[in-house]
Amino acid sequence: MPSIKPTSEGSKIRAQKADPNGMRCLVENCPKERGVEAAHVVPRELSADRKLMRSIEWSWKMRKGTLNLDARRNIFFLGASLHSLYKSDLWALIPEEHVVDRFLSKPKGKILGSPLWRERFPDLEDETFRYTFIPLADLSSFGITRQNQDTNLADPGAFTTHLHPFTTLPSFTSHVHPKYVILRMACLLSSYKAQIDPFIINLRKTNSVVRKLLKFKTAWASASLPFRANADPSFVNVIPQAVEDREEEENPHVFMESQSDSEDSEPDTESSDGNSVCTPPRRIWYPPSSRVKVPRGAKRHSSEIEHSCSSREPKGKHRKLLEGENNTGSVPGSSWTKESISNWAHECST
Repeated sequence: MPSIKPTSEGSKIRAQKADPNGMRCLVENCPKERGVEAAHVVPRELSADRKLMRSIEWSWKMRKGTLNLDARRNIFFLGASLHSLYKSDLWALIPEEHVVDRFLSKPKGKILGSPLWRERFPDLEDETFRYTFIPLADLSSFGITRQNQDTNLADPGAFTTHLHPFTTLPSFTSHVHPKYVILRMACLLSSYKAQIDPFIINLRKTNSVVRKLLKFKTAWASASLPFRANADPSFVNVIPQAVEDREEEENPHVFMESQSDSEDSEPDTESSDGNSVCTPPRRIWYPPSSRVKVPRGAKRHSSEIEHSCSSREPKGKHRKLLEGENNTGSVPGSSWTKESISNWAHECST
């Protein structure tokens, strides 16, 4: 399993600057000194799912390989306890209904509209949007205490406690983009657990926004892309290649995949972007490289190349037997003995 790069400080700084709440907890409104943490609307671990990422990039009118889930529009701030509950899928945010409607086609009678195609995907440039807290399970075992003011905390009205189903909580203003919030909610509602959960089933029946959000999972996060995606220059880089063989005349172009979709390649730059003021347009998950890294411009000796090749030899594969080698060497010869087999097995295991 490849390891994910940690969230960079640059990502947190960009989110902090964009946050209209001054890095306070979005729900509790408590200050950052009270254990406020950076939370991702869409979990950044989803970057490991290449098919999912390609599907989202296509649906969101992006170029393949450029969706970075460390973008400031995907990061907001929560108190530690609420952050833990959020990562456990026990609550979520939902946008205002008129905002969700901007991502849907016009309804036909009682039939709800469908998510817009790539060509019509809306570009919402608003700096902030409003969201509502919605529980995804019975959270009656605790309450949420929201801080209402900073001036006089001894005032009884400085804090208000809200209980399940938390309909008394006000709506929240945030810089996070609705497309991340919609995607997150759509994935949660479409999971197998949600489909048999009585609480979620009732939520679908009683909440009109939730019913609309259900449509986005299939449209935005499907398992496959339309056939035309690989020929769309706004999605992939199309590099023409001269046809040298008549058998290739039917395919005169080679469609090159982006770097982050290559199973064997590794980016030249790290995904951690330091204090950059702009989110790098690349995914944040990369496969580990089995190649020996050599500084650029440096030459490798033949002995180093041979060593790196042999170190990558898959387990379970037969090594080529060289004639004339001693049985006691690192490679057994053509005549086998009990001792040579034992030594060879020991070398393979170590």
